[in-house]
Amino acid sequence: MTTPMKSLIIENGRLKLANVVTLSRGLLIAPVLILLLLDHPRWALAVYLAACSTDLIDGWLARRSGQASPFGAQLDAGVDNIFSVAILTFLIVGVPGVSHDHLLALIVLFGGPLLYLPVSKLLAGRVMMFHFWSAKAGAFLLFILWPLVALTGWSWWITATATVVGLSRLEQIVFILRRGADLDAPHGFCPVSSKAKAAAQ
Repeated sequence: MTTPMKSLIIENGRLKLANVVTLSRGLLIAPVLILLLLDHPRWALAVYLAACSTDLIDGWLARRSGQASPFGAQLDAGVDNIFSVAILTFLIVGVPGVSHDHLLALIVLFGGPLLYLPVSKLLAGRVMMFHFWSAKAGAFLLFILWPLVALTGWSWWITATATVVGLSRLEQIVFILRRGADLDAPHGFCPVSSKAKAAAQ
């Protein structure tokens, strides 16, 4: 009998190593938080960076093993969303006063993407997650945000990252309003074909 957990990591009798790596990113959240609470910020950062590296490795493994799939991509996105919420926790615990000094930036950075989900569903009839350059830049900055703040001591990285993420979400909304539907479009100001407009309607 196949359990849901087993089906996540086994496919046709083969280990889906990419999914194991993806899931490990979520599992490493707890050790990072525990190390922070025990006042071991350097060890916490080391484990955090190891967790972030799994986001580069899992996709490469999926492609190399020929096991890339829409489910694997959804699992990766789901774990990324959980990890993003954890980053907020790491910042609040690891950077004293950050929630007071950068409250608006934190709301934009972590609340903006959540608000975007129902807005895109309302405008397009489904949640639209575009792979714009700005979205990739925002995701990269978000993942390295806590180490940047911890290592440089410059907490305004939070405002800079929030600006990129906030503008990226606005760009995606503009693209939806233009009837853009190509999830792989490089940016929100690409020409929108009549075929894409018809698919979006």
